Amino acid sequence: TTAEAAALSTAQVAALSTDAIAALETADLSAIKTAAVAALSSGQVAALTTAQVNNLATASLAALSTAGIAALTTNQVVALTSAQLSSLASAQVAALSSNAIGAIETADIV
Repeated sequence: TTAEAAALSTAQVAALSTDAIAALETADLSAIKTAAVAALSSGQVAALTTAQVNNLATASLAALSTAGIAALTTNQVVALTSAQLSSLASAQVAALSSNAIGAIETADIV
């Protein structure tokens, strides 16, 4: 449930399997604390669905490590909103693959 997801510690989130991460409802993922989202490994980030990525709070997305950001697939990056893209630090943007950068809509870059 969303309440249970919100109660997860950073260590518990970091220990979730990629299958478990991918199976989380978008509302449950959104309920996970920013610090816990920041602890996601690149493998866990890559396992997220585009809907899950699209529903991440801007603070949670901004808290991901550059390795986590680099693990985003092109489809995941395309699913990001303008606000989410704006929340990324320069190092995070630099970590995106060239394919992902090329797929971002022009309106989202401005």
